[in-house]
Amino acid sequence: MEAVAEQKSVYLQDFQRRDRSAEPAWWETRREAAMQRFEANGFPTRKVEAWKQTRLAHVTQEHFQPAHSPGTLGSEMHNRLAVVEDAVRIVFVDGILDTERSELERLPDGLRVRSLADALGEEGGVAESHLARHADAEAHPFIALNTALSTQGVVIEVGSGAAPQQPIELVHVMTADTGSVASWPRVLIHGATSSEFTVVQRYMGADGAAYLTAPVTEIIGEANSHIGFYQYVEEGDQGAHLGVIHATLDRDAQLTGHALHAGGRTVRTDLYANLDGPGCSVNLNGLYLLKSGEFADFHTWTRHHADHCTSQQRFKGVLDGKSEAVFDGLIHVARDAQKTDAEQENRNLLLSPKALAHSNPRLEIYADDVKCGHGSTVGQLDEAAVFYLRSRGVSEDEARGILTFAFANEMLEPVSLPSLRDYEREALLSLLPGEEAVRKLL
Repeated sequence: MEAVAEQKSVYLQDFQRRDRSAEPAWWETRREAAMQRFEANGFPTRKVEAWKQTRLAHVTQEHFQPAHSPGTLGSEMHNRLAVVEDAVRIVFVDGILDTERSELERLPDGLRVRSLADALGEEGGVAESHLARHADAEAHPFIALNTALSTQGVVIEVGSGAAPQQPIELVHVMTADTGSVASWPRVLIHGATSSEFTVVQRYMGADGAAYLTAPVTEIIGEANSHIGFYQYVEEGDQGAHLGVIHATLDRDAQLTGHALHAGGRTVRTDLYANLDGPGCSVNLNGLYLLKSGEFADFHTWTRHHADHCTSQQRFKGVLDGKSEAVFDGLIHVARDAQKTDAEQENRNLLLSPKALAHSNPRLEIYADDVKCGHGSTVGQLDEAAVFYLRSRGVSEDEARGILTFAFANEMLEPVSLPSLRDYEREALLSLLPGEEAVRKLL
């Protein structure tokens, strides 16, 4: 308890020291409320159901402070900034918006992108209407801290009926200079009525630096909007990533989401999807690729609040060495959400006897005219399939690599951006035994 009290006090001190002179009163009020919630609740312990499996000791026992200036971006990191072809790119270095590397002026018709600071200065705008109105700081300590401490971020607006062809790529880089540094990026995405667009968020960090990235992304899809959202997390070997994505959908809106965890000491993403209008739909899929010493966690809350809505969730994990993963997903169907169609699936493949996977898909149904289902598996490769391949002249490593690739690669097929799909496939291939043999088959 003493450690928790000390940790709360240092973040409160950070909050009180920040410059608030340029902030509007409405944002200051929301920040104060979020800080008070964190002070009241503190960091979660393992006694809290939603956090009982998550490794947090190395986060809660350290004071992570925002960087005052960005560190040096090495050539290897610089070469990985541009992954998505023909994208409007927005770059953050050590949590700070890099205006020189970003393309805030190269925007297609119907797309508006502004820094968080600029958006806060607009009275009655999208930020005032939606920022910190959806992601609930009461229920989540890192939403509370992000709301209280974030000074960097972007607000993305897609106009009514607009359908920009260029995807938006947000790249968050933590450099080797980020020991005990925190990044609190805040992203607000607003799709107006009948808009259609794609956003990609990528996170990467240098090895050897113990840092914290705690982003919050709020997505608002108005009636009949179609949103594609992709997240790729590849943090450094000592980096912690504790992020939240919160989507709110109106009538007939559609969200297609994809997330991949492929690096980091501790990586957790909490996905919230509120289906608030009749006829809206959510399709979420995720993949986690873990090496020894890594921990990954997906928590999802899909909340059906209106009738005739659909949701599909499919998550897979590949775990090697002494790694650990958690999937915990809840489908909630409210009393008036009749004609709901919801499915949830989690599959885990253990490549090592030391790997550990926790799977907990859940249903909470209060309506009586619904179609809902869920399932999960945790297991190893089928030895009969391995033997079959070996009997045809394939080595054991190659056989295991081929079968592992077949298990995981289908999660990459729905990625509609070829350049991103190829980049993610490289992360998968690098994990495989018999990598070269698998590459020859592609």
